[in-house]
Amino acid sequence: MSAMQKPANLAIELGGRSGFGGFPMAIRVGESVYLGAQTLARPAGFDPLAIEEPTHAAFQGLVQTLAAAGLGMENLVKLHTYYVYQGQGHEVTRFWERMTQVRLKYLANPGPAATALRVQGAPTRSRLITVDGIATSSPRRTRLMPAHAWDWSIPTPFSQGWRVEDKVFVGGQISADREGRAVAAGDAAAQTRNTLEYIRHVLKEADAEWSDVAMLKIAYRHDGGEASSRRLLSQILAVVRETVPEPRPALTCFGVDLLYEGLLLEIDAIAALRQERAMLEPASSGDWMRCQGFACGTRTGEEIYVGGISAPGAASLQAQAEASMERVISVVEAGRASAHDLVKLNVYFASDERQETGDACEIARILEEYLTQHRPVVSIVRVPGLPHSGQKIQIDGIAVAHSR
Repeated sequence: MSAMQKPANLAIELGGRSGFGGFPMAIRVGESVYLGAQTLARPAGFDPLAIEEPTHAAFQGLVQTLAAAGLGMENLVKLHTYYVYQGQGHEVTRFWERMTQVRLKYLANPGPAATALRVQGAPTRSRLITVDGIATSSPRRTRLMPAHAWDWSIPTPFSQGWRVEDKVFVGGQISADREGRAVAAGDAAAQTRNTLEYIRHVLKEADAEWSDVAMLKIAYRHDGGEASSRRLLSQILAVVRETVPEPRPALTCFGVDLLYEGLLLEIDAIAALRQERAMLEPASSGDWMRCQGFACGTRTGEEIYVGGISAPGAASLQAQAEASMERVISVVEAGRASAHDLVKLNVYFASDERQETGDACEIARILEEYLTQHRPVVSIVRVPGLPHSGQKIQIDGIAVAHSR
C-alpha cells in the first residue's frame, strides 16, 4: 500500500519511548496527537517543595514531543497536569500558583483546556509532576470561553474548552468564582451542580449538549478515610445522575488530594457532535463492580472511550491489573476494534509509599504483556484512593478503530 493509499486513521508513533515500560511518547492518528506522560525522576534527598525544576523538565519534554509531531504548544487542546504536594490549607493554592508560573513560560496564548490534579505520585512521590494531553493539527478549532464561567486565581491563558471539528474538549471545571475561590465550600451537592452547570455552558458554546458527551472524568477529594471518601463520591454521582440524561457516557472516578482550598471535586469531559454513538457493554460486564448508570465505554465515529475499568475482587495488584486489562480489551472489542487500536491509557493506582516504585514497575510490565505488538501512550499516576473497596488499580483509555 502506497503512502497515498494508507488509511487516514493510521497510527504513527512519535517522540521516543517513556521511562516506564518503553511506551511511545506520542501517537499520531490523522490530525490528532495523543501525548503520554512527560516526567522527571528526582535524585535521593530531593526537596519536595521544589516544584519549579521538574515542571520545567516536564514541559520541555512536552515541547520536544510536540515538535517530533511537527506541532507546537499552540496545537495543544487538552492538558492534564498531575502534581505532588504534601501541604494543607491555603498553601495548596500557593503551590499550584508557583507551579503554574513555570507552566506559563511554555503555554501558548490561547492555551489548552486544562485539568490540574494533586496526587500522591507521578507515578511515584519522587516524581513531583507529570503532564499529558491531546493536540491537533486541524485548523478547524475554536476556543470555548463562555460568559458564565469561573476563572483562575492568577491570570492564565488556559481555555475552558476547545471545539476541534466535531470534538469538544472540556477542561477541568470546578465550583469557583471569577477569582478562583471555592463556591459552596464543603457542600458536595452544591459544588457538583455548579461544576456541571459550567460544563453545560462550555458544551453550549460548542453547540453541544449532554447527549453528545462521550467521556466524563471525576476527580473527588479523598481525605484518607475510605468510607468518608466513598460517601462523598456517592453524593457527587447522585447529582450527576440527576443532571446527565440516559444513556450516560463512559465514566472515570478517582480520589485526589485537596484541590484548590475548599474544593471537593473537579470534572472534565470529551464530547463528539454529529457522530453515531454506541454505548459499549460487553456481555461479561453485568457482574463488574462499577459506578452504576454509566456505560463501560462509548464509541463515537471511529473513536472508542473506555471508562474507568477495575477488578477489585482480586487479591493482589497484579491480579487486578491483569483482570482490568482484559476488561479494557473486551470493551474495545465491543466497539468493533482490538487492543491494537488503543492509542492512550491512563492508569490510576493506590499503593503504600514503600511499595510505590515496585507497584508502578509491575503495572508497566503487565501493560507490556497485554500490548505486545502496538503500544499506546501511557500515564501512570498514584492516587490516594479509588471508588471501590479493595480496589488497587483503575484503567481508562481511548482507542481509534482500525488505526493499525
